Amino acid sequence: MHTIEISDDIYEKAKRTAALDSIDVKTLIEGLVRRHAEYIELFQDASPDMPPFSLEHYEMDRVPGESEEDYQDRLRMFTTL
Repeated sequence: MHTIEISDDIYEKAKRTAALDSIDVKTLIEGLVRRHAEYIELFQDASPDMPPFSLEHYEMDRVPGESEEDYQDRLRMFTTL
């Protein structure tokens, strides 16, 4: 068994979330870590032949009736990533 330190506000959120799910905080955190690890492993196991995901050559479609200003605002959400 190991001990970790987390901030008081995160612990309170975990405590409330666990109570809503009728489990203890330890079970909640173990489940979250387990699911996240499985999620990460899924991507690591992806075919090495598969190119990495990229939006480099993606052209965003315009929404019918969208103003140029709205289009540019929406476009900036992706170009600043």
